[in-house]
Amino acid sequence: MADTNTLDAQFVEQSNRFATKLFRQISAKTQENVVVSPFSISMCLTLAALGAGGLTAEEMYSVLEYGTPKEKQTVANNYSRLMARIATDSTVNVANKVYVMERYAVKSTFNEIATASFRSEAEPVNFADGAAAAKKINGWVEEKTNSKIKDLISPDALDELSRMVLVNAVHFKGTWTYQFDPTLTRPFPFWLNDTESREVPMMNIKKHFAYNNFEQHGFAALELTYSGSDMTMMILLPHERTGLAALEEKLPSLNLAELATQMHKQEVEVFLPKFKIEFTRDLNDDLTELGMGRMFSDSAEFPDLLEQNEPLKVSKVVHKAFIEVNEEGTEAAAATGMIMASFCLIISEPVKFVADHPFIYALMSRERSVFFIGKACKIR
Repeated sequence: MADTNTLDAQFVEQSNRFATKLFRQISAKTQENVVVSPFSISMCLTLAALGAGGLTAEEMYSVLEYGTPKEKQTVANNYSRLMARIATDSTVNVANKVYVMERYAVKSTFNEIATASFRSEAEPVNFADGAAAAKKINGWVEEKTNSKIKDLISPDALDELSRMVLVNAVHFKGTWTYQFDPTLTRPFPFWLNDTESREVPMMNIKKHFAYNNFEQHGFAALELTYSGSDMTMMILLPHERTGLAALEEKLPSLNLAELATQMHKQEVEVFLPKFKIEFTRDLNDDLTELGMGRMFSDSAEFPDLLEQNEPLKVSKVVHKAFIEVNEEGTEAAAATGMIMASFCLIISEPVKFVADHPFIYALMSRERSVFFIGKACKIR
């Protein structure tokens, strides 16, 4: 049994390295609020990586932090274990689906891994009718995310050259172990920078929470738990009102699972704004900049996906995510769609934790694997 635990720890670390790297890549390009599910994105990409070959596979395994394609079986086993665990948590719903162009067949080896490790299934669809195909895919995503993610794939992203769409949807709805009393929620200034603030609904509670002031890193961390769930929310609050950029810069070098072990339960008075964030992004550029560009090019190699011996490439990786935090708890949803196309070869005193300026938050599993990560910098 010891062996499986080590594997898990390594897998969590790999997943979290990808999570923080991707979040930083996306966040650096926007001053707006961000929420992404690296877990959803990574799962979708991993499924595709299992059907990749050559340099395409090497790039994908490397960027996903798995090492080399030699790790294929280990990665599949880890996902199999992860999906089995998630299935026992009623607050989390994860679903995977492979849509394949009519009259094309998924290779049986790929189908076996998809079914066994990702609980995914292949379904034929006519991509030539973009509107009908998008409606079918989007209806499935909407159902799996409790209607939080709508219109993931636009009809014009699909055409007669589309061969395969990989979709992952994840939805989380949790109730805080200690709920905030709505009568204590008050308007409170949230500082956008050193001099500018706006009034936001600020929740307040005083209880024992896991907390630590990471003075040497310039931020404090707080962990809020959910009842009946292994998921937790970790909030990283820079000491400075304008400290978010520096914290983001540092994020990839911080091991979030390790940070969690350095936090201790103590009485903390928490001030946390209510917030709701929706975020949509086409990830092609971000993934290319991280080193996974070959899969989008005419040199892409995906020999193990379809029975038909036809060149395949990824034409789009789309991600949509949503999070809402209020007195009762948190609801979060995300979906990632990946479209493959064929190419015609053309202290005792209660500590105060006042989140009244931009901060980073992460929703994590019991093993400290990052499911959602984002920044709240403009509370409305």
